[in-house]
Amino acid sequence: MIKAVFFVRKKEIIGFEISGHANYAAKGSDIVCAAVSALSQAITNGLTNAVLNDDDGISVSLIPPTAANKVLCKLLYDNLKQISEQYPKNLKVKVYG
Repeated sequence: MIKAVFFVRKKEIIGFEISGHANYAAKGSDIVCAAVSALSQAITNGLTNAVLNDDDGISVSLIPPTAANKVLCKLLYDNLKQISEQYPKNLKVKVYG
């Protein structure tokens, strides 16, 4: 299962972590993994003032969260939440804060 954790302070996303494997289908055919990977990489590439760690999955901290970063992180959250509703056994989205 892929786990996406969003860290919130004062109702704003200040960081996120995404890790794990969807295990929806065989490697190379896993549409859940592909969707999460493409979305998270696209959003992460657009972030500024962010600290990125991609050792085991992806971990991002926004320093400080700019207006553009807030929009991108909300977009990531909303889309991952939508995917998790369609594939609840393969993706779990949590919010802390």
